[in-house]
Amino acid sequence: MMEKTLGGFCRDLLDENNVGKPLDPEQLAARFVDYFGLSARPTLEELTTLAERAGFGTVQNGKMEGLRGAHIGQPGGEYHIYHRDDLWEGSKAQTVLHEMYEIVLERMAEIHSPGMPVPSGPNPVICQQAERFAAAALMQPDIFLPYAQASGLDVAALHGAFGCAYSSAALRLAEVVRDPPLLVVLYEREDRGDPAGWTEPAVLRARVAKRTVGFGARRSRLLNGRRGGMPRKDKALPAGSLAERAAHSGSAEYDEADGLSVIAKPILWKGRLAKVIVVAVPWGRRSVLEPQLGRRREPSRQLPARHRLAAS
Repeated sequence: MMEKTLGGFCRDLLDENNVGKPLDPEQLAARFVDYFGLSARPTLEELTTLAERAGFGTVQNGKMEGLRGAHIGQPGGEYHIYHRDDLWEGSKAQTVLHEMYEIVLERMAEIHSPGMPVPSGPNPVICQQAERFAAAALMQPDIFLPYAQASGLDVAALHGAFGCAYSSAALRLAEVVRDPPLLVVLYEREDRGDPAGWTEPAVLRARVAKRTVGFGARRSRLLNGRRGGMPRKDKALPAGSLAERAAHSGSAEYDEADGLSVIAKPILWKGRLAKVIVVAVPWGRRSVLEPQLGRRREPSRQLPARHRLAAS
């Protein structure tokens, strides 16, 4: 069997007339997984071995200010892929795949137009696509969807099962699950580093705010508190919302109102509040959250209702 290489993968893509066309990160990830025979849940060790075997280059630790990773290489040659040395294992794996995506784009450009300079420096659009590619390769839909359903759409459980960042698991939930319609919001603390140095009170902002087709825009106090409307990316955790309630209680909170069933779960690190995860579904589909709620509930009970869950 012929060895699968970076060059061979790029030539196959170019042979399919992908010149100048935007490559969908989800579809490219599926092709990448199939071509290189990645396992259902790729590890950093597996990706490091693949990178060296397939001609992407060596994977190394590096000290980088403000960057999670980078790659350096010469046209036609191998690259060096770097990930920041203080990242945890799951973030390192995602960073390696992120850099692999960018290397694929660069190598395709080199093969199609030899001698032409390849753009350098960070490109926000490509970086966003690379993150989607990495998440899709790490959380492949055929295995991710059953896990998501079995967990009750629990982002924290998916983070643990797949070893991926909370933000990646939250985004993947909105990309893969189509039934029921849902909204997922991840609020994260602005402080970085060791929690011992964090300031109080905590300031959390929405790093992820995604809803799927069919969820629709809703005005709900549970979602956006006194502010009204829908949660938006980069906005602060809204006063009066279920997310604020969970942040204050330190326990997962569940409530029903405005035609919605909503769960808000705080994430603590070294005893300090680090994140709050919110998942909302239409009230008529509330049963999908039951594995996350930790108990069965009678489906006929009418609105409104309020419950506090045991901290997980």
